[in-house]
Amino acid sequence: MPDNRNRKRPIQVKFFVDEKELAAIKQRMMESGTDNLSAYLRTMAMEGTFPTADCEKSFKQEKTQKS
Repeated sequence: MPDNRNRKRPIQVKFFVDEKELAAIKQRMMESGTDNLSAYLRTMAMEGTFPTADCEKSFKQEKTQKS
């Protein structure tokens, strides 16, 4: 078991997805411009949105999801 005492975030969180869900997550990651799954999922869980260079697109996605 790895020593997590020196990590900034020492607690690991796991969950299961199926193939379609993983593909959807990876597609949204690609659209947001990130390739770091951990950072993407953490930001989405904490803030509900992921910052993108295309703020207009991000705003439209956010409005669509709230409707």
